[in-house]
Formats: sequence, structure tokens, C-alpha cells
Amino acid sequence: MSTETSSPPEQGQLRANTIGLPGVLFQSITTMAPASAVAFSLGAAIPFTGSALPLAVIIALIVCCFIALSIGSLAKYLPSAGGYFTYVSESLGMPLGWLTGWMFDLAYLLIVPFQLLVLGPVADSFVGSVFNLHLGWPVWALIFAAIVFGLTFFGIKISADTGIVLGVIEIVVFTLLSIWLIATSNNNTLAVFNPASSLQSGLGGWQGVFFGMIFVLLAFAGFESSAPLAEEARNPRRTVPRAIVLAAICIGIFYVFCSYAGVVGWGPAKIGAYSGDPDPWGTMATRVWGPFHIIVILAILNSALGNANAGVNAASRMLYAMGRTRSLPPILAHLNKASVPDVAIIFTTIVAVIFSLLPGFAYGTTTGFAFLGAVLTLPIILVYLATCISVPFFYLRRHREEFNVLRHVIVPGIPFLILLVVLYFQFSPLPAAPLNLAGPIVGIWLLIGIAIIFLQTRRSPDALQASSKAYVEDAEI
Repeated sequence: MSTETSSPPEQGQLRANTIGLPGVLFQSITTMAPASAVAFSLGAAIPFTGSALPLAVIIALIVCCFIALSIGSLAKYLPSAGGYFTYVSESLGMPLGWLTGWMFDLAYLLIVPFQLLVLGPVADSFVGSVFNLHLGWPVWALIFAAIVFGLTFFGIKISADTGIVLGVIEIVVFTLLSIWLIATSNNNTLAVFNPASSLQSGLGGWQGVFFGMIFVLLAFAGFESSAPLAEEARNPRRTVPRAIVLAAICIGIFYVFCSYAGVVGWGPAKIGAYSGDPDPWGTMATRVWGPFHIIVILAILNSALGNANAGVNAASRMLYAMGRTRSLPPILAHLNKASVPDVAIIFTTIVAVIFSLLPGFAYGTTTGFAFLGAVLTLPIILVYLATCISVPFFYLRRHREEFNVLRHVIVPGIPFLILLVVLYFQFSPLPAAPLNLAGPIVGIWLLIGIAIIFLQTRRSPDALQASSKAYVEDAEI
């Protein structure tokens, strides 16, 4: 659709049937940022999980696989750029659906600045050590923000193909390094799957495991991000559910393997010193690969870039869907000549730049990274909880003839209960500053969303009613 079209923005349609299963799958995989997640997100859990990190990863893998199956049950009938917004709207009502989309927007708007806090300092360190050129991390963050903008603004095909290449590279590099670490380690042990190996002794070690799971779930976050590409995928009712489940399973197994390699490669007896190293995977790579450890740095940069690229795709499609139904300003549903939501992408990029520079300057890039990670994971957990609840309600109301207790109650019920436990341990006890601000920030965002719903209900109830039109009625089955 041309930018000069006279059609109302909310009537625009994304370009359909442009990407197949590989492109949709790697949208999820690159949003998970496997290499960056292994090097940073999983490592952030070690002060709590200790050597029991692989156990926490296995639990998160089970939870996310069940969530993926639950999302697949909804995506089968609701292929939509609205993703969670549509799922919950059609299951629990428009107000809760809008609020779910609102929480999802917070999480995904922060994914890009979250990764810019990796790209900026890692790129500056790399270029400085190799070329003796020090531009400063903020400059590199801006450069990568411009690159991501270019990849996403000119069409989903360019972005999806780039995601496949970037995703394959990072997985291969970290798989090879993990094999090397395990093969050369004298510390191989099954004790890493025992909660007693955690660094917090409460509840037999389970306190450390569950507290650290917020960072493990952060590593998994994004396996569902292909859902907003449903209107641009071939056979979305089949492609999207398969991509979501495959991403959770494949990258989950990759995380288990790499987390085990990282723990035994570092040494369980010395795991307390792991978080004191600003680049533990670089240290381990230097030990086993020597000068070739530079490949790991490039893989991390590649991973963070792929994640930022996928994050813009997901966030902009959600904003597009909510703008199309006038739940948010309709201008967000505007499409450019490449049939991508250009205004939503521009807005997402501006937010990324601002919210990478602010915490980076205020707390430093390492603490800023952890802070944004804590903030964005909490709404993701809430969105997952809402999705799990939606499954039985959707099938009882819309497809009662297909309702199955195992698939539509037990499967979503298991992750729902586990996530409640994880959520509890994020507030009891409260983490140190600035991570203790994550809860209040998310709470304020939630209250703002509730206030918007209240005002919309009073002033423009049609805006919420239009939410039911956010999905594709005629998607190919």
C-alpha cells in the first residue's frame, strides 16, 4: 500500500503470504537471541541458581513448551498481527485483551533498548581492541539502532531472511564452543541438576532456582514472537503454531546444553566467581580457543542484532493491530510502500534509543541491562498467565466440540501454576536497587492501561469492541 493512499490507516492490511515456516521460525529464534541469552541472561541467573542453572533451564523449557502448545491452540483459530491482544480479547473479553496487548507492548518495546545495551559496549570494546578506535558505547548503540531500522522499514522479507542467517550463525558458534568446553572439562557432573547446588539454601535450594528463573525466562522470552507475523505468513494457522512450538523446543534444548557447558566449563566449585567476570563466556572461549575467541564476540553481536531486528518486527505489529482498531492512535496502523507499519517502526526505534541511553548513563550498561531485563520479564510473565487462562475459556465458548481437558486445561494449567511461584519469588524477598524498581514500574504501566480502558469505555466504547476485528477472518487453513 502506498503512503499516499486515501484509505483510513486502520483499514490497511499487511502484505500476506510473503514468508514461509523458516522465516517465521527464525523470527521467534532471533527474538530469543540464543547467543546473547546464553552469554548474558542465563549468566544473570547464576548468583541465585549457582551450579543448578541447568535445572532451572529444564524447568523453564517445560513451562515454555506448554505455553507454546497453548499459544498454538489459540493461533490455530486466531492468526493475527495482534497476537496476545487478539487471543485474550476473543477468550476473556476486549478489556482484558487490550490490557494484555498493553503489557506485551511494554515488554517488546524494551527488547530493542535491552539489546542495544549489549551491542553498544560489546562493539565498542571489540573495535577498540582490534582497531584501536574508541567511539563510545552510545555511538555504537545509535549505529545499530539505525541498522535495525533499515532492516525492518523496507519490508518483512528482508528482515525475515536476515533473521535466518543471523540465527544460524550464532547457534552454530555457541554449539561448537559448548562441545569444546564439555570435552575439555574435568568437572562433568549430574549435580548441576540438583537444587541443592543453588547459591540460596532456602527450601532445599529451590528458592535460588525459582528466584533465578526470571532471568532464565528472559532468555526464553520471544519464542512466541512469530505470532504477530501471522498476517504475513503462508498458511498462518499451521505455520505460526509450528514455529512457536519448534522455537521453544529447539532453543530450549540448546539452552540446557549451553548452560551445562558453561557451568562445568567454568567449574562448579568456582561458580560463585562467575558473575564477577564481565565476560565469562569470552574468558572460557579464550582458554579453549585462544585468539579465535573473537568468533564468540562476533556471535554475541550477531545475536543481539538479530534480537533487536525481531523485536522491532513484533512490537510494531502489535502497535499496528491496536492502531488498526483505534485502541491506540490510528496513525500507528499506517503502512508504507513496502506494506510494513512505518509509523509504528519509527516509534519503536525512538523508544529504543531513549531507553537504552537513559539507563545506560544512569546505572552503567551492565546494571542497565539487568534492570531492563527485570522490567520487561515481569509483563511477559503476566501475558503468559493471561494466555494460559484464555485457552479453556476460548474452547468452551467458541469450539466446545473440540474441548479436551488434557490439552485445554492441564497443558495451560501447569505453566500457570509454575509461573505464579516464579512471580512470588520476584517480590519475596525484594532484589537490590535498581532491580527493586521493576515491580513498581510495571505496576504503574498496568494502572495506566486500566485508566485508558476506563476512559475508552466511557468515551468511545466502539474502540474496544473493534478489538475483535484484529484477526484475519479468511486466513488460509
